[in-house]
Amino acid sequence: MTYPDDYRALVAGARRILCDIDGCLIRGGQPIDGAAAFVGAVRDRLALVSNNSTDTAKGLSDRLARIGIEVPETQIFLAGEQTLLHVQAAYPDARVRLIATDAIRDRAETLGLHLTTERPDLIVLCRAPDTTLAELESVLVQITHGVSAITANPDLTHPGAAGPAIETGAVAGMLQTCRPGLSIPFVGKPAAPLFLLGLQNAAPDEAIMVGDNPETDIIGAKRLRIPALLIHPDTSMGPTIASLI
Repeated sequence: MTYPDDYRALVAGARRILCDIDGCLIRGGQPIDGAAAFVGAVRDRLALVSNNSTDTAKGLSDRLARIGIEVPETQIFLAGEQTLLHVQAAYPDARVRLIATDAIRDRAETLGLHLTTERPDLIVLCRAPDTTLAELESVLVQITHGVSAITANPDLTHPGAAGPAIETGAVAGMLQTCRPGLSIPFVGKPAAPLFLLGLQNAAPDEAIMVGDNPETDIIGAKRLRIPALLIHPDTSMGPTIASLI
């Protein structure tokens, strides 16, 4: 078993520190005890890598700053925004149906993506709490007619203010249940892109991943041979972010 003293030693020795956000630094939009101190202690080595698909890096940086966690947008890599960048590079002329928040839709427009609800070439799924069942049924019809889909992340839930909040992976899973055999690839963790962005010029064994989700943060890091530390949002569950400082 790894204990907090070992955790602190690994963090102290890492050239690059990758860290999840929800469940590690914040929960329900509020800071977890020790989060601001941890960020301040490792600031220059830090990269936030999150399956968040509702915010942009700039928007999230501003929101974190308002609760006392200062991280520049250049050190934040989010699944939703990175999915848009992937689509921009891989499907430059595609007509895209985007299920997302207004912030993500605005970002897509600044990137020059051609957004539409009619006759899309590609459907992009991000977390969109206000999406109606009718909209999802319309997406299902388009998928049934052969339109490909991609999702920002495979998470079923994330830690919300009142408990688990439904995530993008649950919506993708519902569509796959309705359409057996449907494959919907994703960009976020445990896939490699966010980890590789966070590493920058560091080798995997020079970095460390701090996360609260074994199936995305920990498994994804270990696939790339990045050492990983599992923490929790509450001390009753085990080591928290405060254990690392």
